[in-house]
Amino acid sequence: MLVFLAHAIEQLDLAAKHISKGDPNNARFGIMLTDNVLELALHQMAKDEQHQRESLFNREKIYPDEAELTAALGRHFDAKVAFFKAHQKLSAEEADSITICHGYRNEVYHIGLYHQDILPALSRFYFHLVCGVLARYNPNFMSYSPSMVLPERAQKYLSTDHLGFGSLKEFQSGCLTLQESIAFEASDLVSSLSDHMAEVIEQQDIGVEMIATGGPRQMSRDVAIVESQAWRLAFRQEGKDLLASGKWPGGSVLDFVNWLAQTYPLMHRRDPIPSWQKRERSLRSEKDPHKAFKKYKDFMKQTEGIREFIEESHTQIEMYIDEQIDRMRGK
Repeated sequence: MLVFLAHAIEQLDLAAKHISKGDPNNARFGIMLTDNVLELALHQMAKDEQHQRESLFNREKIYPDEAELTAALGRHFDAKVAFFKAHQKLSAEEADSITICHGYRNEVYHIGLYHQDILPALSRFYFHLVCGVLARYNPNFMSYSPSMVLPERAQKYLSTDHLGFGSLKEFQSGCLTLQESIAFEASDLVSSLSDHMAEVIEQQDIGVEMIATGGPRQMSRDVAIVESQAWRLAFRQEGKDLLASGKWPGGSVLDFVNWLAQTYPLMHRRDPIPSWQKRERSLRSEKDPHKAFKKYKDFMKQTEGIREFIEESHTQIEMYIDEQIDRMRGK
C-alpha cells in the first residue's frame, strides 16, 4: 500500500509543477497526470473493497451491488465513479465534475489543442478536487516493505522511519498541502468558462447575421437558422433516408430543402442567440464551481449540433462573398 501512496503523491506533485506554470500546454499535462492519479486511486479503492469483502469475516455475506463492484474493478472509469458515488465516497457534485473532467482529459490527450481557452482554470479546479478526494482516502490495511526506496518527489511528503504506520496520515496531509499549493478560486473558474462561452456565442452571432444578410437572398435571422439546418440535412443521412422513405412528394433540390424546412423536426426554428446569451449571464452569476462547470458543459454539448450547422452555412456565405469580389475584380 505504501508503494501505491508513494507513486500517487509523486504524480500529484508533478501535476502541481505543470499546473503552477499557468499556460495551456502545461495545464494539459497537469490534467492528464491528475486524472491518471484519480483513476488509479479509484481502482485501488475498488480493490480495497473487494479485499474487505473476501476477508474471513465477510466472505459468507451477500452483497447486492456485487455486479457494480465487478464493473468498478474493470477498465471503465464511469463505473468506478458510480460505485463510490453510491457508497458516498464521492458527493453527487464531485462525481459529476470528475466525469466531465475525465471526458475533457481524453479530449485534450487525443485532440491536442482542444479546450485551449479553459485549460489553465480547468486544471486548477480538477487538481483541487482530486487532492480533496485523495485526502479522504482511508484503506482498511497498510503494507510496507523495509527495502522500499521512496521516489524523490514522494520523499517531500512520506518517510520510512515508522515502517509505514504513519504513512497514511502523511499521505493525507501531503494531499492537502498540494491542494493549498495551487491557488484555486471558484470565481476564476466561472470567469474563464463564462468568457469562453461568450466568445463562442459571439462567433455564432456573427455567423447568423452573415447568413441572414450576406448571401444572395436577404432573410430574417429566424429563417437563416431554419435554412441552415435544412440545407445541411438535405445532404446528410437523415435527408437520404427521407428521400428513400417515399414521404417527399418530389421536385427540385430547392423544393426538397423547403420541404425539410417545413416538415422536419429541426432543433431550432428561431434565432437561439438571445437564449444562449441568457445562459451565459446565468453561468457568470454562478457561485458554485460544480454547478458552473455543469452549466458550461451542458451548453457546449446541447448546442454542438446547431453550432455546426451555423458554421457550415457561414462558410458557404463567405465563399459566395469571395466569389462576388473576384467577379467584380474580373478574375
